Amino acid sequence: MSNERDLKVVAEFDSEIDASIVQGMLSANGITAGILGDNTASNLLRGSDKGLWKLVVNPEDYEEALQLINTPTEKQADE
Repeated sequence: MSNERDLKVVAEFDSEIDASIVQGMLSANGITAGILGDNTASNLLRGSDKGLWKLVVNPEDYEEALQLINTPTEKQADE
């Protein structure tokens, strides 16, 4: 991946697990993604037991990643 300053945040999650699931989906589609976050600082600031996890991608993958994240799954399309 690029230098952390060059990365673009494509999504934010309250759960590291949710971020990991989407990271896996992007990886399965050929997009390298990383997760940035720390629930310790977020706990103090937000008074929550969950943190803020950011899913980041290289700038050149941003549009495709965003499109994949926003594409409904078959189950969502049926609802």
